Amino acid sequence: IQDIKESQPAAGRRDVDVDQLNLSKKKLTRLPDLSRFHFLRELWLNNNTISELSGRSLNCCLTELYLQNNNIPSISGALKHLTCLRVLLLHNNRLRGLEDTTKELRRMQQLHTATFFLNPISHEAEYRLHVIHRLPSIQVLDGEGVESAERRRSFQMFNRERHRVLQSVAFGRRATG
Repeated sequence: IQDIKESQPAAGRRDVDVDQLNLSKKKLTRLPDLSRFHFLRELWLNNNTISELSGRSLNCCLTELYLQNNNIPSISGALKHLTCLRVLLLHNNRLRGLEDTTKELRRMQQLHTATFFLNPISHEAEYRLHVIHRLPSIQVLDGEGVESAERRRSFQMFNRERHRVLQSVAFGRRATG
């Protein structure tokens, strides 16, 4: 792809030495093959018109991925191998299917910052609590810090039986089913 050729490493650097790559505002419509950048850690693909993701071309060692302001309808099957990801910005896309989206990200134990606002999923019922519950490592969601009260509410909402048992044990009562 011409855009990748324009983003060649600086003189004297090899592809394997590249740890940051900025491909924002390049009018990309699909994800280019970036597999040759073995040590890529930070990748900017924002402000393009990408409408489909293919995980095969993304390095599993990425720690920051910027995909905001594209046309991405789904991330299913494309990002789950990115277990080192800490920052993921996906706001202002066309993401649908909150459960599928969070399922794709659940193996990312280091993910602390994510954005999904301005997507159809952000309008689903209890969206924020659902994300907090499914992605427990999240510290900042849609630009706002996750409060401990929100964590408690998400636990109560999505683990009702376990919450009931913990409440009964905490007050010295035996849970009855």
